[in-house]
Amino acid sequence: MNTAFFRPFALAAVLSLGMPAVAGAVEYTTLDAQASHAAFAYSQMNVKMDGRFGALAAPVLSFDPARPEAAKVVIEVALAGVDAGYDEANAELSKDEWLATAAHPLAVFTSDQVDALGGGRYQATGRLTIKGVTKTVTAPFTFKEDGQTGVFEGGFTFQRADFGVGEGPWKDFGIVANDIGITFRVVAKP
Repeated sequence: MNTAFFRPFALAAVLSLGMPAVAGAVEYTTLDAQASHAAFAYSQMNVKMDGRFGALAAPVLSFDPARPEAAKVVIEVALAGVDAGYDEANAELSKDEWLATAAHPLAVFTSDQVDALGGGRYQATGRLTIKGVTKTVTAPFTFKEDGQTGVFEGGFTFQRADFGVGEGPWKDFGIVANDIGITFRVVAKP
């Protein structure tokens, strides 16, 4: 049998199998910094408090909803622009006992793994670095396509003591609780 006759058909079949996935695939690679934000929540003397971080940047961003396991992201959060709700707290947070923003101007999350959980739900596991200390965190999030953008919304909790945030007399969790809740809304474009 002449197999050379079948080679063009085999090649056409292989290429046609890959085309539907390629034609519908959208990879989100560019952060829309104006539409994206991150916030935090904590408890100070048993009173719930909220705050917002400064600008977000994503020097690495690659998310294809058809292949979430291949996703890569590095999110940088500018700590100098932190807003805890009032000027005195903002000034305190920049000090070495708290965020040490002069020496460590960024908090950075670097993904190591993204898992699809079904129904538009995912989780990213990666390394969070604050004040030069790196710990592994897992951040559940949802993803939805909205016109020409992809919207990621989620959050996680970390313990401030793990990163040396709140040293000296501020180590007392009766004044400021150890748990810090982070929420985010990241908007990306192809």
